[in-house]
Amino acid sequence: MNLYLAFIPLVGILLFLTLRNPSKSKVQEERPDFFIKSAESMDVAKDSVLFDSGSQGFDDGEYTYEVVGESYQRDHLTALIRAHNAFETGQILSTAVLEMEPSNPFDSSAVKVVVEGTQVGYIPKFDSPAVTEMIKKSGKKVYEVPVRIGWDTNSPSPLIGVRLAFTVE
Repeated sequence: MNLYLAFIPLVGILLFLTLRNPSKSKVQEERPDFFIKSAESMDVAKDSVLFDSGSQGFDDGEYTYEVVGESYQRDHLTALIRAHNAFETGQILSTAVLEMEPSNPFDSSAVKVVVEGTQVGYIPKFDSPAVTEMIKKSGKKVYEVPVRIGWDTNSPSPLIGVRLAFTVE
């Protein structure tokens, strides 16, 4: 019986700590959503845009198709930004070349996105068969579309997004 009496204070302390719930007493700071910040960086005013000589001057609302896999191409994207000396502008407008990549081990209908000779990502896998057909129907080996590369100029290590003025048919 004396053994059980020795555990009563321990049980009381455990109950006190459990019911106290310190996570409610602290005000949790919201974690910044870097995806939203990256998307917002795509909406910088046109005056600060570096236009490529081949750019068609598309309206901001027309760059709606998001490329995937840019995070794996960060070095390539940073090199493009450096080549344009565009770190402070927040975006680059240029022309993207969509190239079929039938030897891709993950998707035989993969379509890579290349800007100025540098790979910057891929067409999402669910659209790659349709885009492959579009390229084949064009009678060319590649398909050119306007591209916008954007980033947050206030971040020391921003996410870099790639959007195309492109609609999958």
